[in-house]
Amino acid sequence: MTRYTMTRLNQTIIAIIIALCSMNTPIWSQSSFGVFAGMATPSDLLNQVYNTDLITSQNVTGILLREASRTGYTIGIRLRQHVDDQFWFVGGVSLARFPQSVIPIINQVNPKDTLAMMTTIQNVVPIQAGMMYQFNKGLVSFHVLGDVTYNYLMNSVDVDYRSQTFPLPPEDESVQRIGFGIGAGIDVNLKILTATLEAKMNTINFIGREQNEPERRFFTLTLGAHFGQTQ
Repeated sequence: MTRYTMTRLNQTIIAIIIALCSMNTPIWSQSSFGVFAGMATPSDLLNQVYNTDLITSQNVTGILLREASRTGYTIGIRLRQHVDDQFWFVGGVSLARFPQSVIPIINQVNPKDTLAMMTTIQNVVPIQAGMMYQFNKGLVSFHVLGDVTYNYLMNSVDVDYRSQTFPLPPEDESVQRIGFGIGAGIDVNLKILTATLEAKMNTINFIGREQNEPERRFFTLTLGAHFGQTQ
């Protein structure tokens, strides 16, 4: 991640936290602040760093033997703001991190010739804003939600070259894309807090994709806790 991107990300997160902390009592009486964490399962194209499985360099073509990214984790914060009887505004910021993928690059002409071993780690930081519809109120309630996300996609790439005549082209450490998410969940109102179980599908590069860039998605299953008004 570049220093400029990190600075912008830090400024955004700080702005969200300041906005949440500066809310007055009447607003807090109709809203809640929550934290959540859980599992993040990526699509099979999330770690396609170069948007292709063929890399040509120095008159040699390498094939990336890419496997799907492994299941990772997500953590985040979220605000719910009451709009009317059953609709709530939801907004927040989160991090989805996917473990290291090891990608051998072999010679297209001679598959026994390994040109390089590439390792990648994917991080996605979605900034989310959307709406939640609450079906009912009570001890246990059900909801669906949809949001628009501004996503920072960050790749960490290390290469162990077996052939010094095959340098990989540079790749962007961080890109920004616009996406969306759709999910459903269950709230359990425990008076002092509301426990939430939520499942959500996230498309992270619906708008802004480059040519040949595949659609990237990940599924999350999270447990959370909200403090404040949730129904």
